[in-house]
Formats: sequence, structure tokens, C-alpha cells
Amino acid sequence: MRFDMFRCTLAMACGMGVSSAMAQSQSAAGYLPGEAEVREAVSRSPDVMTAESRRDATLARADGIRAGTAETVIRATGQGRQVRDPSDRYAEGQITVERPLRLWGKAGADGRLADAAAEVGQLTVKDARHEVSRQILALWFATVRAGQARVAAQNNARAAAELSALTARRVQVGDASRLDGELAASDHARLQAALAMATGTEQAALAELQARFPGLGRPGLAAEAWLPPLPPLPQGPLEQLRAQYVQDSHEYKLAMAEEVQSQHQAKRVDLERRPDPTVGMFVTVERGGAERILGVSVAMPLGSAHRRSAAAAAAADADAAARRRLGIERRLGAEFDVLYRNLEGRRAAAQAQADAAALQQTTADRATRAYRAGETGLVELIPVRRGLADALLAERLAAVDVLEADSRLKLDLHRMWDFDE
Repeated sequence: MRFDMFRCTLAMACGMGVSSAMAQSQSAAGYLPGEAEVREAVSRSPDVMTAESRRDATLARADGIRAGTAETVIRATGQGRQVRDPSDRYAEGQITVERPLRLWGKAGADGRLADAAAEVGQLTVKDARHEVSRQILALWFATVRAGQARVAAQNNARAAAELSALTARRVQVGDASRLDGELAASDHARLQAALAMATGTEQAALAELQARFPGLGRPGLAAEAWLPPLPPLPQGPLEQLRAQYVQDSHEYKLAMAEEVQSQHQAKRVDLERRPDPTVGMFVTVERGGAERILGVSVAMPLGSAHRRSAAAAAAADADAAARRRLGIERRLGAEFDVLYRNLEGRRAAAQAQADAAALQQTTADRATRAYRAGETGLVELIPVRRGLADALLAERLAAVDVLEADSRLKLDLHRMWDFDE
């Protein structure tokens, strides 16, 4: 397969070309950023740092859930007693120490709920890292795609300039008409405008990439006139790959963790239907210290409809979380099918575009020989040149689409840029 841009027209103008075999022998390492640079860009992303801060807050709240809300209360009471017969006054007081108890297995339930909350916090960070990796991949290939369009426009403009100069010399010696010279100059101006537009598009894509992810650098493939060979489809049975795609998805793992957390929350709230007692000890001093009383107090709240309503609401939340997890599982399965079939279709399209470019190349070679022999004019050659330029650009863009689809599927299968820690 050949990916060199506009080889025929360059050969006509300057008598040289680049073979497709040499193009494919080039190293393919330049079409993706380095893993170390991607890891650094992901770790410094505001989205990831925000997720890490939220994880820290979640872990702190989990520690609070594990410790419980029960606190020791010290209550002090002072009073004065006045006696009429015999008339006298006494200073009296009471000190009470109280603490609510966590009974009915609530301490263990709080521990399990805290562990589930901590797991959700950790998975939130992993999911954020994966989403940022997807963003990097999309912006990177947008820049690669814009670079390929710029390379094609640059080669087309160069070939048009050489053809315009060649035609001008033929006009001077009377070997071509003035109309041919004007057509060649007009075609050159058109391709110069296309080059300016393609250059601006590439610079805009590169500016967005570097602004959002500093340090990634510039895609090496954007400045090259070659593309690596098309990658093969992922190895393995389709059902196994789909299951792996779903099971290894951070979004799915996060939904499962949130479902577990909701279930623990429902169990914990249901336990609240059995109220906890508050136990205390008190010391009372009466009649100025003549009497001292040491006692124990127990307070027990009476359950109400509010506790039953809260338990029913928590159970409904747990059911909603389970259904949400099921919906995410089905959506991810469909997402894998779309990505896999999309990769298959793009590989087939790239092969077809390569065949079309080869046929267009043959047509261009014949039209070029006919033009040199004086059998046809520039009016017939220029449309053929445009068709070849379009076919070669479509071939290159189709190849970039395959590389992007393959990289996206590998990323979601955790076969590249796996930054789980």
C-alpha cells in the first residue's frame, strides 16, 4: 500500500518520487505520544487533580463514618435550695457524663459503608485518568489529521508551482498556449490558498493540544509524508473482548462500587429503625454536700415514621443504583460493538482507498505521458491531477482514522496507557 503524497505529479515536475515500500519501512513510533509524557500530562490535568481532591474528601468522610457520630457529653447543673423551717440555703449541683451507644451491629455496618465509600473515591480518580487519556488521544489525532492535510496541500502546491513554471517555459517557446499558462497559474494560486487554510487548521489543532496538555509536544507524523502500516484487529474471540471491555471499564467498576455503597447505605439506614440508647452516669450533691447521689441514666428515643421512610428511601436508592449499573453494562457492551465494527469498517475503507489511489495513480501517469507527448492539453491534465490529489489525501486520512480507532479500542481495553495505581 502506498501512502506517499502526490508522487506522480512530483515525478512529472522534478523527475523523482518516494516508493511505498520505503514509506512503510519507516518507524511507526511517531504516531503516538510517549507513555511517560502522557502519564505526566494526565497527572497534571485539572480534571484529574479535581478528582484526587474529591477522593481525599471522600476518604476523610469515610474515616468519619467508620468512627461514628457518637460523642461523649458532659452535662453540669447548678442550683440553690432554700428551706423555710429552719430557714437555710444550700448549694447543690449535678455532673453527668453521657454517651450514645452503637448497637445492633451498626459499628460493623459503618465500617463496611466506609470501605465502600473509599473504593468509590479511588475509582473516581482512575475513571478521571482514563477520560483524560481519551481526550489526549482525540486531540492528538485531530492534530495528526490536520498535519496530514497540510502535508498533502504542501505537496500539491509544490507540484503545482513546478508545473506552472514548466508550462510557462513551454508557452515562451510556443509549445503551449497562453490559456495553458493561465490555467497552470490559476491552479497554483488555488492550491496555495488551500495550503494556507490547511496550515491554519493544523496550527489551531496544535495550539489546542499544547494549551490543554503542555509537554506532549508535536505529533511527529504530522510533519511526515508517510504513514505506518495498518494495525491488525485485536486478537481474541469477540465475546471475550466484549466482556473484557465491560469488566475492565472504570465506569463499570465505579457503577458497581456505587451499587455496593448504596446497598450498605440501605442496610445502615434500616438499622436506624432500632434506636440506640444513650447511657450516662451522674453525681448529685444536695443540701450543701450533706447528701451525695451516684446514679446511672438511660435514654431511649422512640422510633417514628421518619425512620421507616428513610429506610424505604435508601432501599429505593439501592435499587436505582443496581439498575444504573445494568444500564451502564449494556451501554458499554454496545459501545464496544460500535468501536470494533467501526475499526473493521475503517480498515476496509482504508484498503479500498489505497486501491482507488493506485488506480488514480495509473490514470495520472498516463495523462502525464500524454501531456508530455503533446497528445492532450492542460485542460485534460488538471482534473486528473485533482482526482489524484483527492484520492491520495483520502487514502492518508483513512489510514489515520484506522490508527485512531485502533488506539481508542486498545486504550479502552487497557492495552495502552494503563495508569491504574
